Amino acid sequence: MSRYLYHTDKETFAPLDIALNLPVRCYSYFLSEMINLLNIKDAYSEGVGFVKKFFGIQISISASETISGESSSCYEKYYELKDILKESAGSDEKADYTAVSFDGKGVPMIKKEAAKIKGRQGKGQKRQKKKESLVGTKYNINANIRTADDVANNLVYPEKKEVKTDVEKQEKAQNIRYIASIAKPKKGVMKEIYEALWDDDFSKTPLLCLMDGSPYLWAQLKTVFKDITNKVYILDIIHVLEYIWMIAHIMYKEGSDDAKEYVFEKLKLILKGNIASYIMEIQTEMRSGKWEWESHQKKFKKVITYFKNHRQYMKYDEYLSNGYPIGTGVVESACGHVVKDRMEISGARWSINGAESVLRLRSVFKSEDWDKYWEFFTAQARENEFFPDDYNSLNIQEKQYA
Repeated sequence: MSRYLYHTDKETFAPLDIALNLPVRCYSYFLSEMINLLNIKDAYSEGVGFVKKFFGIQISISASETISGESSSCYEKYYELKDILKESAGSDEKADYTAVSFDGKGVPMIKKEAAKIKGRQGKGQKRQKKKESLVGTKYNINANIRTADDVANNLVYPEKKEVKTDVEKQEKAQNIRYIASIAKPKKGVMKEIYEALWDDDFSKTPLLCLMDGSPYLWAQLKTVFKDITNKVYILDIIHVLEYIWMIAHIMYKEGSDDAKEYVFEKLKLILKGNIASYIMEIQTEMRSGKWEWESHQKKFKKVITYFKNHRQYMKYDEYLSNGYPIGTGVVESACGHVVKDRMEISGARWSINGAESVLRLRSVFKSEDWDKYWEFFTAQARENEFFPDDYNSLNIQEKQYA
Protein backbone atom coordinates (compact mmCIF):
# COMPACT_ATOMS: atom_id res chain seq x y z
CA MET A 1 0.00 0.00 0.00
CA SER A 2 1.33 3.45 -0.91
CA ARG A 3 0.82 6.27 1.59
CA TYR A 4 2.40 9.52 2.60
CA LEU A 5 4.77 9.89 5.52
CA TYR A 6 5.14 13.25 7.21
CA HIS A 7 8.52 14.11 8.68
CA THR A 8 9.48 16.70 11.27
CA ASP A 9 12.60 17.18 13.33
CA LYS A 10 11.06 14.96 16.03
CA GLU A 11 8.32 12.88 14.45
CA THR A 12 7.53 10.68 11.46
CA PHE A 13 3.94 9.57 11.00
CA ALA A 14 1.41 8.56 8.35
CA PRO A 15 -2.04 10.21 8.35
CA LEU A 16 -3.54 7.20 6.58
CA ASP A 17 -2.37 4.94 9.42
CA ILE A 18 -4.12 7.28 11.82
CA ALA A 19 -7.32 7.19 9.81
CA LEU A 20 -7.25 3.38 9.72
CA ASN A 21 -6.29 3.09 13.42
CA LEU A 22 -3.15 1.15 12.55
CA PRO A 23 -0.31 0.83 15.04
CA VAL A 24 3.19 2.05 14.28
CA ARG A 25 4.45 -1.55 14.36
CA CYS A 26 3.62 -3.80 11.44
CA TYR A 27 1.29 -5.96 13.57
CA SER A 28 -2.35 -4.87 13.83
CA TYR A 29 -4.05 -4.50 17.19
CA PHE A 30 -6.21 -7.50 16.29
CA LEU A 31 -3.15 -9.66 15.70
CA SER A 32 -1.40 -8.29 18.80
CA GLU A 33 -4.39 -9.06 20.98
CA MET A 34 -4.58 -12.59 19.60
CA ILE A 35 -0.88 -13.15 20.24
CA ASN A 36 -1.24 -11.85 23.79
CA LEU A 37 -4.15 -14.15 24.57
CA LEU A 38 -2.19 -17.09 23.20
CA ASN A 39 0.96 -16.08 25.08
CA ILE A 40 -0.71 -15.83 28.47
CA LYS A 41 -2.22 -19.30 28.11
CA ASP A 42 0.64 -21.31 26.62
CA ALA A 43 4.26 -21.21 25.53
CA TYR A 44 5.32 -18.54 23.04
CA SER A 45 6.15 -21.23 20.49
CA GLU A 46 2.60 -22.58 20.65
CA GLY A 47 1.14 -19.16 19.91
CA VAL A 48 3.54 -18.56 17.04
CA GLY A 49 2.65 -21.95 15.57
CA PHE A 50 -1.07 -21.26 15.86
CA VAL A 51 -0.82 -17.93 14.02
CA LYS A 52 1.26 -19.47 11.23
CA LYS A 53 -1.07 -22.45 10.77
CA PHE A 54 -4.37 -20.58 10.67
CA PHE A 55 -3.34 -17.19 9.27
CA GLY A 56 -0.17 -17.96 7.32
CA ILE A 57 1.70 -15.24 9.22
CA GLN A 58 5.24 -15.96 10.36
CA ILE A 59 6.07 -14.25 13.66
CA SER A 60 9.28 -14.90 15.54
CA ILE A 61 9.23 -15.90 19.20
CA SER A 62 11.24 -12.77 19.96
CA ALA A 63 8.59 -10.59 18.29
CA SER A 64 5.87 -12.43 20.22
CA GLU A 65 7.66 -11.71 23.50
CA THR A 66 8.09 -8.07 22.52
CA ILE A 67 4.38 -7.70 21.77
CA SER A 68 3.45 -8.98 25.24
CA GLY A 69 6.07 -6.78 26.86
CA GLU A 70 4.73 -3.66 25.17
CA SER A 71 1.11 -4.67 25.74
CA SER A 72 1.64 -4.81 29.50
CA SER A 73 3.03 -1.27 29.62
CA CYS A 74 -0.32 0.36 30.48
CA TYR A 75 -1.05 -1.96 33.41
CA GLU A 76 -0.24 0.57 36.14
CA LYS A 77 -2.01 3.44 34.44
CA TYR A 78 -5.12 1.39 33.71
CA TYR A 79 -5.62 0.21 37.27
CA GLU A 80 -4.84 3.62 38.69
CA LEU A 81 -7.70 5.02 36.62
CA LYS A 82 -9.95 2.02 37.23
CA ASP A 83 -9.53 2.28 41.01
CA ILE A 84 -10.36 5.98 40.90
CA LEU A 85 -13.51 5.37 38.86
CA LYS A 86 -14.38 2.29 40.94
CA GLU A 87 -15.40 0.29 37.88
CA SER A 88 -16.40 -3.22 38.82
CA ALA A 89 -15.93 -6.26 36.60
CA GLY A 90 -18.41 -8.30 38.62
CA SER A 91 -21.75 -8.01 40.31
CA ASP A 92 -23.08 -4.62 41.36
CA GLU A 93 -24.68 -6.23 44.40
CA LYS A 94 -22.89 -5.27 47.60
CA ALA A 95 -21.45 -8.20 49.55
CA ASP A 96 -21.12 -8.23 53.33
CA TYR A 97 -17.33 -8.11 53.58
CA THR A 98 -14.23 -7.14 51.66
CA ALA A 99 -11.22 -9.42 52.08
CA VAL A 100 -7.58 -9.31 51.04
CA SER A 101 -5.12 -12.16 50.93
CA PHE A 102 -1.48 -12.69 49.88
CA ASP A 103 0.78 -15.66 49.19
CA GLY A 104 3.99 -16.40 47.34
CA LYS A 105 4.63 -18.67 44.34
CA GLY A 106 7.98 -19.50 42.76
CA VAL A 107 8.78 -18.85 39.11
CA PRO A 108 11.63 -20.80 37.40
CA MET A 109 14.28 -18.38 36.17
CA ILE A 110 16.87 -18.44 33.40
CA LYS A 111 20.44 -19.10 34.58
CA LYS A 112 21.42 -15.44 34.50
CA GLU A 113 18.55 -14.47 36.80
CA ALA A 114 18.78 -17.58 38.98
CA ALA A 115 22.41 -16.75 39.77
CA LYS A 116 21.24 -13.49 41.38
CA ILE A 117 18.84 -15.19 43.78
CA LYS A 118 20.16 -15.05 47.30
CA GLY A 119 19.20 -18.02 49.36
CA ARG A 120 20.79 -19.99 52.16
CA GLN A 121 21.79 -23.43 51.01
CA GLY A 122 22.32 -26.16 53.54
CA LYS A 123 24.66 -29.08 53.10
CA GLY A 124 23.79 -31.00 49.96
CA GLN A 125 21.18 -28.45 48.85
CA LYS A 126 21.20 -27.02 45.35
CA ARG A 127 21.13 -23.34 44.55
CA GLN A 128 17.63 -21.94 44.13
CA LYS A 129 16.34 -21.79 40.58
CA LYS A 130 13.06 -20.04 41.34
CA LYS A 131 12.27 -16.48 42.32
CA GLU A 132 9.15 -15.89 44.36
CA SER A 133 6.35 -13.83 42.92
CA LEU A 134 3.83 -12.41 45.34
CA VAL A 135 0.18 -13.02 44.55
CA GLY A 136 -2.46 -10.72 45.99
CA THR A 137 -6.24 -10.87 45.87
CA LYS A 138 -9.04 -8.51 46.82
CA TYR A 139 -12.58 -9.78 46.80
CA ASN A 140 -16.04 -9.43 48.30
CA ILE A 141 -17.76 -12.19 50.20
CA ASN A 142 -21.04 -12.67 52.04
CA ALA A 143 -21.30 -13.71 55.66
CA ASN A 144 -21.48 -17.45 56.28
CA ILE A 145 -22.25 -18.19 59.91
CA ARG A 146 -21.43 -21.77 60.98
CA THR A 147 -20.33 -23.77 64.00
CA ALA A 148 -17.01 -25.28 65.00
CA ASP A 149 -18.52 -28.75 64.51
CA ASP A 150 -19.58 -27.87 60.95
CA VAL A 151 -16.09 -26.75 59.96
CA ALA A 152 -14.29 -29.58 61.74
CA ASN A 153 -16.53 -32.20 60.16
CA ASN A 154 -16.02 -30.78 56.69
CA LEU A 155 -12.25 -30.63 57.06
CA VAL A 156 -11.60 -33.93 58.84
CA TYR A 157 -14.59 -36.05 57.78
CA PRO A 158 -15.68 -34.49 54.46
CA GLU A 159 -17.16 -37.80 53.33
CA LYS A 160 -19.74 -37.69 56.12
CA LYS A 161 -21.37 -34.42 55.17
CA GLU A 162 -22.72 -33.19 51.86
CA VAL A 163 -22.93 -29.50 52.76
CA LYS A 164 -19.52 -27.83 52.68
CA THR A 165 -18.38 -24.71 54.49
CA ASP A 166 -16.85 -21.64 52.87
CA VAL A 167 -13.41 -23.15 53.40
CA GLU A 168 -14.08 -25.34 50.36
CA LYS A 169 -16.65 -23.19 48.52
CA GLN A 170 -14.36 -20.57 47.05
CA GLU A 171 -16.92 -19.70 44.37
CA LYS A 172 -18.57 -17.47 46.96
CA ALA A 173 -15.88 -14.87 46.39
CA GLN A 174 -17.13 -12.03 44.17
CA ASN A 175 -15.45 -9.28 42.13
CA ILE A 176 -12.02 -10.82 42.56
CA ARG A 177 -9.02 -8.66 41.67
CA TYR A 178 -5.85 -10.66 41.09
CA ILE A 179 -2.32 -9.29 41.21
CA ALA A 180 0.88 -11.25 40.63
CA SER A 181 4.32 -9.68 40.36
CA ILE A 182 7.89 -10.89 40.37
CA ALA A 183 9.51 -7.50 39.76
CA LYS A 184 7.80 -5.48 42.45
CA PRO A 185 8.81 -5.74 46.10
CA LYS A 186 6.22 -7.53 48.21
CA LYS A 187 5.24 -4.28 49.88
CA GLY A 188 4.57 -2.84 46.40
CA VAL A 189 2.10 -5.61 45.57
CA MET A 190 0.32 -5.07 48.87
CA LYS A 191 0.24 -1.33 48.25
CA GLU A 192 -1.46 -1.91 44.91
CA ILE A 193 -4.23 -3.86 46.65
CA TYR A 194 -4.42 -1.19 49.35
CA GLU A 195 -4.86 1.55 46.75
CA ALA A 196 -7.73 -0.41 45.21
CA LEU A 197 -9.50 0.02 48.56
CA TRP A 198 -8.90 3.75 48.92
CA ASP A 199 -12.59 4.74 48.73
CA ASP A 200 -14.10 1.75 50.56
CA ASP A 201 -15.94 2.37 53.81
CA PHE A 202 -14.84 0.13 56.71
CA SER A 203 -16.61 2.09 59.44
CA LYS A 204 -19.34 -0.53 59.88
CA THR A 205 -17.73 -3.75 58.70
CA PRO A 206 -14.03 -4.61 58.96
CA LEU A 207 -11.54 -5.38 56.24
CA LEU A 208 -10.69 -9.08 56.49
CA CYS A 209 -7.00 -9.95 56.04
CA LEU A 210 -6.27 -13.66 55.50
CA MET A 211 -2.83 -15.22 55.15
CA ASP A 212 -0.73 -18.21 56.11
CA GLY A 213 1.96 -18.08 58.78
CA SER A 214 4.73 -16.05 57.08
CA PRO A 215 5.96 -13.53 59.69
CA TYR A 216 7.48 -11.33 56.98
CA LEU A 217 4.20 -11.04 55.06
CA TRP A 218 2.27 -10.29 58.24
CA ALA A 219 4.73 -7.52 59.12
CA GLN A 220 4.49 -6.00 55.63
CA LEU A 221 0.70 -6.20 55.64
CA LYS A 222 0.45 -4.39 58.96
CA THR A 223 2.68 -1.62 57.63
CA VAL A 224 0.87 -1.14 54.32
CA PHE A 225 -2.67 -1.34 55.75
CA LYS A 226 -1.98 0.60 58.96
CA ASP A 227 -4.36 3.44 58.02
CA ILE A 228 -7.35 1.08 57.92
CA THR A 229 -8.11 0.81 61.62
CA ASN A 230 -11.13 -1.48 61.37
CA LYS A 231 -9.59 -4.72 60.15
CA VAL A 232 -9.41 -8.33 61.27
CA TYR A 233 -6.38 -10.60 60.88
CA ILE A 234 -7.17 -14.26 60.17
CA LEU A 235 -4.72 -17.16 60.01
CA ASP A 236 -5.56 -19.73 57.35
CA ILE A 237 -7.26 -22.67 59.04
CA ILE A 238 -5.77 -25.21 56.62
CA HIS A 239 -2.26 -24.38 57.82
CA VAL A 240 -3.47 -24.75 61.41
CA LEU A 241 -4.86 -28.16 60.52
CA GLU A 242 -1.49 -29.26 59.15
CA TYR A 243 0.18 -28.51 62.48
CA ILE A 244 -2.44 -30.48 64.40
CA TRP A 245 -1.79 -33.43 62.08
CA MET A 246 1.91 -33.12 62.88
CA ILE A 247 1.17 -33.77 66.57
CA ALA A 248 -1.33 -36.52 65.74
CA HIS A 249 1.31 -38.42 63.78
CA ILE A 250 3.65 -38.33 66.76
CA MET A 251 1.06 -39.79 69.09
CA TYR A 252 -0.77 -42.16 66.76
CA LYS A 253 -0.09 -44.24 63.67
CA GLU A 254 -0.39 -42.32 60.43
CA GLY A 255 -3.68 -42.97 58.69
CA SER A 256 -5.29 -44.45 61.80
CA ASP A 257 -8.79 -43.64 63.03
CA ASP A 258 -7.28 -42.56 66.36
CA ALA A 259 -5.12 -39.95 64.63
CA LYS A 260 -8.10 -38.61 62.70
CA GLU A 261 -10.25 -38.47 65.84
CA TYR A 262 -7.48 -36.60 67.67
CA VAL A 263 -7.28 -34.00 64.89
CA PHE A 264 -11.06 -33.65 64.85
CA GLU A 265 -11.29 -32.97 68.60
CA LYS A 266 -8.35 -30.58 68.74
CA LEU A 267 -9.51 -28.66 65.69
CA LYS A 268 -12.89 -28.16 67.35
CA LEU A 269 -11.10 -26.96 70.49
CA ILE A 270 -9.24 -24.32 68.49
CA LEU A 271 -12.31 -23.31 66.49
CA LYS A 272 -14.13 -22.66 69.75
CA GLY A 273 -11.45 -20.17 70.77
CA ASN A 274 -9.41 -22.38 73.10
CA ILE A 275 -6.00 -22.12 71.45
CA ALA A 276 -4.32 -21.35 74.82
CA SER A 277 -5.67 -24.61 76.26
CA TYR A 278 -4.35 -26.60 73.33
CA ILE A 279 -0.90 -25.03 73.61
CA MET A 280 -0.80 -26.08 77.27
CA GLU A 281 -1.85 -29.62 76.31
CA ILE A 282 0.97 -29.90 73.80
CA GLN A 283 3.51 -28.57 76.29
CA THR A 284 2.37 -31.10 78.91
CA GLU A 285 2.54 -33.94 76.38
CA MET A 286 6.02 -32.91 75.27
CA ARG A 287 7.31 -33.01 78.86
CA SER A 288 5.54 -36.25 79.77
CA GLY A 289 8.58 -38.41 79.05
CA LYS A 290 6.80 -40.46 76.38
CA TRP A 291 8.44 -38.69 73.48
CA GLU A 292 12.15 -38.43 74.12
CA TRP A 293 13.35 -38.76 70.55
CA GLU A 294 14.93 -35.56 69.29
CA SER A 295 12.74 -35.57 66.16
CA HIS A 296 9.61 -35.70 68.33
CA GLN A 297 10.79 -32.88 70.56
CA LYS A 298 11.58 -30.72 67.54
CA LYS A 299 8.10 -31.21 66.15
CA PHE A 300 6.46 -30.39 69.47
CA LYS A 301 8.50 -27.19 69.73
CA LYS A 302 7.75 -26.25 66.14
CA VAL A 303 3.99 -26.56 66.66
CA ILE A 304 4.06 -24.73 69.99
CA THR A 305 6.08 -21.87 68.50
CA TYR A 306 3.78 -21.59 65.50
CA PHE A 307 0.65 -21.40 67.61
CA LYS A 308 2.15 -18.95 70.11
CA ASN A 309 3.35 -16.64 67.36
CA HIS A 310 -0.01 -16.63 65.59
CA ARG A 311 -2.55 -16.94 68.40
CA GLN A 312 -3.60 -13.29 67.89
CA TYR A 313 -4.87 -14.32 64.43
CA MET A 314 -6.69 -17.44 65.68
CA LYS A 315 -9.90 -16.04 67.24
CA TYR A 316 -11.94 -18.52 65.28
CA ASP A 317 -14.94 -18.46 67.60
CA GLU A 318 -15.41 -14.78 66.76
CA TYR A 319 -14.72 -15.32 63.08
CA LEU A 320 -17.29 -18.11 62.75
CA SER A 321 -20.00 -16.25 64.68
CA ASN A 322 -19.55 -13.22 62.41
CA GLY A 323 -19.56 -15.30 59.25
CA TYR A 324 -15.97 -14.47 58.24
CA PRO A 325 -14.04 -16.71 55.86
CA ILE A 326 -11.21 -18.56 57.60
CA GLY A 327 -9.43 -20.11 54.62
CA THR A 328 -7.01 -18.63 52.08
CA GLY A 329 -8.32 -20.74 49.23
CA VAL A 330 -8.89 -17.72 46.97
CA VAL A 331 -5.25 -16.64 46.92
CA GLU A 332 -3.91 -20.21 46.95
CA SER A 333 -6.05 -20.97 43.94
CA ALA A 334 -4.67 -17.81 42.30
CA CYS A 335 -1.12 -19.06 42.87
CA GLY A 336 -2.11 -21.98 40.67
CA HIS A 337 -4.22 -20.50 37.89
CA VAL A 338 -2.53 -17.07 37.67
CA VAL A 339 1.10 -18.13 38.16
CA LYS A 340 1.81 -21.86 38.09
CA ASP A 341 -0.38 -22.89 35.15
CA ARG A 342 1.61 -20.66 32.79
CA MET A 343 4.95 -19.94 34.44
CA GLU A 344 5.77 -23.58 35.26
CA ILE A 345 4.84 -25.27 32.02
CA SER A 346 7.39 -27.81 30.85
CA GLY A 347 10.73 -26.23 29.97
CA ALA A 348 9.72 -22.67 30.86
CA ARG A 349 12.48 -20.40 32.19
CA TRP A 350 11.98 -16.70 32.64
CA SER A 351 13.76 -13.39 32.78
CA ILE A 352 12.41 -10.86 35.25
CA ASN A 353 10.99 -8.62 32.52
CA GLY A 354 9.48 -11.48 30.53
CA ALA A 355 7.85 -13.01 33.57
CA GLU A 356 6.51 -9.66 34.76
CA SER A 357 4.88 -8.93 31.40
CA VAL A 358 3.05 -12.26 31.33
CA LEU A 359 2.06 -12.05 35.00
CA ARG A 360 0.60 -8.60 34.45
CA LEU A 361 -1.43 -9.72 31.45
CA ARG A 362 -2.59 -12.88 33.21
CA SER A 363 -3.65 -10.80 36.22
CA VAL A 364 -5.72 -8.57 33.95
CA PHE A 365 -7.28 -11.54 32.17
CA LYS A 366 -8.07 -13.51 35.35
CA SER A 367 -9.58 -10.38 36.94
CA GLU A 368 -12.00 -10.28 33.96
CA ASP A 369 -10.66 -6.88 32.92
CA TRP A 370 -9.20 -7.89 29.57
CA ASP A 371 -11.65 -6.22 27.17
CA LYS A 372 -11.56 -2.89 28.99
CA TYR A 373 -7.80 -3.07 29.42
CA TRP A 374 -7.20 -3.75 25.73
CA GLU A 375 -9.49 -0.89 24.74
CA PHE A 376 -7.56 1.36 27.12
CA PHE A 377 -4.18 0.13 25.86
CA THR A 378 -4.98 0.69 22.18
CA ALA A 379 -6.37 4.16 22.92
CA GLN A 380 -3.19 5.06 24.81
CA ALA A 381 -1.00 3.59 22.09
CA ARG A 382 -2.73 5.57 19.35
CA GLU A 383 -2.57 8.80 21.29
CA ASN A 384 1.09 8.45 22.22
CA GLU A 385 2.24 7.14 18.84
CA PHE A 386 0.39 9.39 16.46
CA PHE A 387 -0.25 12.73 18.08
CA PRO A 388 2.72 14.72 19.36
CA ASP A 389 1.89 17.54 21.76
CA ASP A 390 2.73 20.23 19.22
CA TYR A 391 0.97 18.48 16.31
CA ASN A 392 -0.89 21.58 15.06
CA SER A 393 2.20 23.79 14.98
CA LEU A 394 4.49 21.35 13.13
CA ASN A 395 6.28 22.46 10.00
CA ILE A 396 5.39 19.30 8.04
CA GLN A 397 7.16 18.11 4.89
CA GLU A 398 5.38 15.62 2.66
CA LYS A 399 7.00 12.56 1.08
CA GLN A 400 5.45 9.60 -0.69
CA TYR A 401 6.11 6.16 0.78
CA ALA A 402 5.52 2.97 -1.14
